[in-house]
Amino acid sequence: MPIARNQILITIDGVKDLSEKGIAYRCRYELVGFTDDGKPRYQCIYLREGEPEAILVSTRITPHGPEPRYFNIWPGLFKHHLEFGDGRDLRFGPDYSITLEERG
Repeated sequence: MPIARNQILITIDGVKDLSEKGIAYRCRYELVGFTDDGKPRYQCIYLREGEPEAILVSTRITPHGPEPRYFNIWPGLFKHHLEFGDGRDLRFGPDYSITLEERG
């Protein structure tokens, strides 16, 4: 799947590196489609000040290059956000869109 916007690629190891170095980032989740049984699927985008958006990709490279990582809501997206998110709470809209809100 070609990247249509001004985006760079990031892996989980890259996200871990940002955290270890104390580099501030935000993330967001974009609805990219639905599974065969109707469950929504999302991709994760990381944002840093002054940098292009970074789309999360698999660390395994396919013959066609890196592939975006997709998440189903449960448990994948929740687990990923708790471990690699930016600390904001997930909020789901009736159209399956996700917004993130500060805690408290």
